[in-house]
Amino acid sequence: MYKCLKCGNTYKFEGVVKEEGKAIIYQNSDDAKDSDYLSWAIMTSDSKYRNSHYIKRCFFCKSTEIFNT
Repeated sequence: MYKCLKCGNTYKFEGVVKEEGKAIIYQNSDDAKDSDYLSWAIMTSDSKYRNSHYIKRCFFCKSTEIFNT
């Protein structure tokens, strides 16, 4: 779990996600009423699937002081 040390946010962050491997991709219709609505989901279909993520900063205050618990 991540936490912004400046504002206390534990919900939303900016960062980078990388994924690689065979996958089945499902797309949902957009829901304009909810900006956090997921527009796609991935189900991995192979054991060689790899992913990584990197948190850059807090979405709300833009601080880079992020604590990983």
